[in-house]
Amino acid sequence: MSESGFDYDVVDPNASEQTVPVYPVAQWHNGQQALKALGGVQFSGGVVLPEKHLSEGSSFPGWTKERITFRSGKEETALTAHNVSIAPIRTRFRWFVRQGAETAYYPRQAFVMGANMRGHLQVLAAVQGAAEPIVITFKGKASQSFEVVLKDFSAKVVQAANRQAPKGKPLPRYAFWMPIAPGPHTKAGGAGHESVVTLPTLGLPADITQEYLQSLYIGRDSLIRFQEWYQEAGAWVDAWEKSGVEHAETAADHEEEQDGGHAQK
Repeated sequence: MSESGFDYDVVDPNASEQTVPVYPVAQWHNGQQALKALGGVQFSGGVVLPEKHLSEGSSFPGWTKERITFRSGKEETALTAHNVSIAPIRTRFRWFVRQGAETAYYPRQAFVMGANMRGHLQVLAAVQGAAEPIVITFKGKASQSFEVVLKDFSAKVVQAANRQAPKGKPLPRYAFWMPIAPGPHTKAGGAGHESVVTLPTLGLPADITQEYLQSLYIGRDSLIRFQEWYQEAGAWVDAWEKSGVEHAETAADHEEEQDGGHAQK
């Protein structure tokens, strides 16, 4: 027994329930053409991080602090970014269906055709210049688009950089900064459910040289730190591997609704 009176020396961490980490939650915001005069992400789209989710002293260099009006009519003070470079550490995905005042959630493998399920993707990401990771939420068509962006990034950047990697030692996806930005205003959704979206796009040059790959590399210290964040987020990923129901008011405390059609399996 230690001096504190607790038997820390016999504790097996594998025999304890994991605590789900809590991260600041941002979201992908679809720009609205009618707000062109306002400019910023309310017109162009981008990432919105409500100030209420941030701890005191949090810093996101290059982001803009502004009042955001969501499509629900709710207003909040938030940090916003049109173009942002992130290192995608881990992702989790689930389907959701509105059921009156409640929302039902299902893991990816529980998709049912014709059940009006929409995709909900969250990315645990390091942000260039910030000392803490954040979660970025993508819903509907934006979730589908971002998964395509991730695959494209892996193929063009990560796989290219790993061609000369030692056997068994490839760099992970989060070893590189991924530049993303909103695309043009486009319509999404079926008849009667259309909305205008500004989907996430990957900001890579046509010619990806070795020098460019090196410029995206996060560096040794960040690689060590991001690996720790990856390992700590295991319980966060697993938390979405089960079905559940959440009341609409509770869901609204975490993120505003952003439409964009149904993401198909």
